[in-house]
Amino acid sequence: MDVYGLRGPLQAIAEEMAVSEEEEAEGDEEAFVVVRKRPVTSDPAASSDMYCSDCGTPAHSGQHTHHRVVPLPDAVQDMKAELGKSHSRLTEKISQMENFASNLEEIFITVEENFGRQEQNLEQHYSDVLQTLAQRNSENSTSLQDQKKQKLEALYGQLLACGSLLDTGKELIENAQELHRCTNRNAFLQAVMPVIKRIENFAKEEVELKVGVSMEFTTPPVDLTGVKQMMESINVVPAPSAPVMNPQVVNSATTSSLRVCWSLFSDDTVDFYQLYCRQISEDITIEMEQDVSVRRVKETHCVVKDLLPNAQYEFWVTATNTTGISPTSERAVYMTVPSPPIIRPQECLSCLEAALVRWDSGNTNPVESYTLELSEADTHSSVTESIVAIPTCECLVQLQPWKRYVIHIRAVNIGGASERSPPITISTTGTFFPLLKETAHPSLSVSPDGFTMFYLDEDLPISEMVFSDSNFSSCVAVLGDLIPIRGQHYWEVEVDEWAEYRVGVAYEDTQRTSYLGANATSWCMRHIRTPSRHKYEFLHNGWSADVRITVQPLQIGVFLDYERGILSFYNAHLHQHLHTFTCCFHHYVLPCFALDKPGALTLQTGLTTPKYITHP
Repeated sequence: MDVYGLRGPLQAIAEEMAVSEEEEAEGDEEAFVVVRKRPVTSDPAASSDMYCSDCGTPAHSGQHTHHRVVPLPDAVQDMKAELGKSHSRLTEKISQMENFASNLEEIFITVEENFGRQEQNLEQHYSDVLQTLAQRNSENSTSLQDQKKQKLEALYGQLLACGSLLDTGKELIENAQELHRCTNRNAFLQAVMPVIKRIENFAKEEVELKVGVSMEFTTPPVDLTGVKQMMESINVVPAPSAPVMNPQVVNSATTSSLRVCWSLFSDDTVDFYQLYCRQISEDITIEMEQDVSVRRVKETHCVVKDLLPNAQYEFWVTATNTTGISPTSERAVYMTVPSPPIIRPQECLSCLEAALVRWDSGNTNPVESYTLELSEADTHSSVTESIVAIPTCECLVQLQPWKRYVIHIRAVNIGGASERSPPITISTTGTFFPLLKETAHPSLSVSPDGFTMFYLDEDLPISEMVFSDSNFSSCVAVLGDLIPIRGQHYWEVEVDEWAEYRVGVAYEDTQRTSYLGANATSWCMRHIRTPSRHKYEFLHNGWSADVRITVQPLQIGVFLDYERGILSFYNAHLHQHLHTFTCCFHHYVLPCFALDKPGALTLQTGLTTPKYITHP
């Protein structure tokens, strides 16, 4: 039976012991009652309900006089207690054996894995050895083939020279024999001398009758030092196991670099690591074409430079030693820090209690969020307030009146926060806003700074006008970009003496095909120039109050108070009140400006509300 099989019997024994203890306790109570009714004897050994601890048997009368005798129930309880202790020790030992068996199973699996890896290493080693031996054999065989070729070519040359000499000698012998058989003496005498001379010359020639090459072959030297080293390296160092890529940690990235880390959860020997890097693109077609860069490093970390900001990169690594290369690790994604955002100062708005800051991301890919950092400009304090997790490229910030603030923006992604953007200084001394160029009538021109509007004398043909849902199509008007804060706002409009204009406020969704003041969503002051006088109207929903102004205002102050529900107009030069609309504005309103005839208007914002308005 294995160690796990002992659990059942031991549990059964423990249960039986518990039941027996309960029954024994009940029996002890009954026995106690009975014993009290029996006569008490002075000799404990005389009782049949006694137990001899020395002999380990029931005690009979007179046989265990000098032994340690105890009542039978007490003996049973002692034995059960001893059995319980033995049970606890056995249980603890079995638990230790179970843990040991579990460790053995793990070791068994590890041995199997190491065996497989070592077997693979052996096969690879022997394959390399055989490949090296085969290469050396091929080199030696080629050397022998070259020697054979050289010897045969030399022998063939000697054979050709010997054959040529034999042919010449045979020819001379045949000529001599033919001349010897000649019967004409005169002819014999004339021809014999040249033949004799040729034979003498041939005889004088030295003929090489020694073989010019050796029949033995030179055995090429065999250098098996490399093979010996390979054989000795078998089973010395196993190939490393696969490294594990670590996830990206905080402050491990900049806009152009990443600190990549990995781990090796084993005691493998590693000579170097190879880190692979590839940029991840949201465009699948581009992602397939991304090049993979490889870096060779000694440590389990590497700083990868020359990267793009706010970009994702995929990393994986292998470990290498003298035996071979490990399997490839799992891939991990790291991200560089974004580039700093770019604040759009001409689109930033402010008032006494708040500011609306707008910026461009400054990054091609989206970022996770933005952080706005602000501090007071006129103090030497280094305390900076931060607003984090801003999802879009604008933020409405609550501020203190009559202060100057320096504001920076950071872009944030999983890699960390970018550097600070260039700062913008915002003052909370008055309401600051520009004109909304996208709402302007096509005949209107807005200056680059966004504070002056022009209506030129030349009317554009209707065919050249481009209209959209946001710009005015009937009234030559434009809206101002007022900050959405319920409080007090003040601005001034500088007008020309002969300009015919409308100045006031309107809801953002006011009808673009309607004239300012002619509907229920706009309130305005209108100036009309007649041949006899300057006429002023204060229009709302087509109705005008009966107001007569004697001194023509050229600097019009507009005061909006959401809490009191008033919109007032003033002659800023004379500090003169002109008219006040009383209305409960259910929604945020925007300043509105219109020119009924060619002319120009100039907007002045960021002004402190005059005391004659706040303290009349």
